[in-house]
Amino acid sequence: KQWYQRRVRGMIVRSDVVRDVSRETVTEIAKMMPRELYKIVIQCVVGNKVQARAEVKPLRKDVTKALYGGDKTRAMKLLARQREGKKKLKDSAVVKVPKTVFRKF
Repeated sequence: KQWYQRRVRGMIVRSDVVRDVSRETVTEIAKMMPRELYKIVIQCVVGNKVQARAEVKPLRKDVTKALYGGDKTRAMKLLARQREGKKKLKDSAVVKVPKTVFRKF
């Protein structure tokens, strides 16, 4: 039973199943997206209302793997530097959506 039609960048869906279809679509897209060094948010919007939201978790580099034991302040310094770098990266980041995601939908 098909109760919606898929379009290139949109769908026509009955109003009583909008949430279910949008949640399925958003989770499928989130699974196919490659992970980056920053968080990627995917939303499904109908009108001005967000119906579903999913996040692609960021990759984490282990900056403290070379440190073992000893002074904790060095580890804290490295983690703080990594946090600042991720903020800068997030401000200038461009999310590239692979062609496979568009082909599926």
